[in-house]
Amino acid sequence: MKFSEFSRLWLHENYYKNAVRIGREGDFYTAVSVGELFGTLLARHFLALVDGGFLKLPLQVLEIGANEGHLSRDFLSALVLLRPSIFKDMEFYIIEPHESLQRVQKKTLRGVEFSHETSLKNCHFKNAFIFCNELFDSFACELIEGDRMAFVEDFRLIFRPQDERTKERCGGLDLQRGEWSPFLEEFFSDLDASCEKFIFAGFDYGGVSPQRFSLRIYQNHELFSPFEVDLREFFGRSDLTYDVNFAHIFALCERHGFRLLEFKRQNRALLDFGLEEALNFAQKSKKNYEKSLSQAKNLLFSFNDKFHFFEFQKSN
Repeated sequence: MKFSEFSRLWLHENYYKNAVRIGREGDFYTAVSVGELFGTLLARHFLALVDGGFLKLPLQVLEIGANEGHLSRDFLSALVLLRPSIFKDMEFYIIEPHESLQRVQKKTLRGVEFSHETSLKNCHFKNAFIFCNELFDSFACELIEGDRMAFVEDFRLIFRPQDERTKERCGGLDLQRGEWSPFLEEFFSDLDASCEKFIFAGFDYGGVSPQRFSLRIYQNHELFSPFEVDLREFFGRSDLTYDVNFAHIFALCERHGFRLLEFKRQNRALLDFGLEEALNFAQKSKKNYEKSLSQAKNLLFSFNDKFHFFEFQKSN
């Protein structure tokens, strides 16, 4: 089978479907694992978009790839403190295909009025703000090397000639070596079809046109190369991830007529979202300030330059 099908089975029919934990007790950390400050800063950015007229009320707000629901909880909790009046003009959704994760999210967001949808294909939003954290690196991918692509036989990687669609798409990106996701293309098509207009704010790690393999396995915070291990030992039980090719995202934005608003390093974005103001606000309580300061240091210095914030828009 193609590697994309193998990685889809690994991640979406097994690993994520089992409601894996993220953070100290899981296989890997994300910025959300640091604490509620990350969601608070996203909420401040959201309010800045509203106040600046980039987002018009009323609107739908949705998270895609929420896992345990902690980012949604932190984002909404911050809005309660910063501007509770906005909830009368908001509807909140989580896009989540896995029932096991839906149950976890409902527990995390107990008391919050929101709706689950299993796919963007089922939705129609007139005016949306969409956010995600480390979503695109979870999309099943192909492995590209020259004019060949990876297949899996008996848990072994074998490279064979590319099919015509893969050859066309990777040729358009001038991708000679690395990962390419056909599911990212499907996602952008679904996004375009399901929303009349939106602003999409995302965080992910990667580079612009990387020409190398970045595919890796995380198990209990240890790193393994899928090219050097027996894949049977990790299949469906460990995280499989790779660096996002942001050139692919830029190309898909152009193809669908979406306007790229922002692309910057994650730590720079968090400063621009109002990190200093958030810390000043936290000074009302010494305990909260010390906790927020610790989280701020972690967010600014524990995530390397591969972590980026990107934002794009579809408007009428």
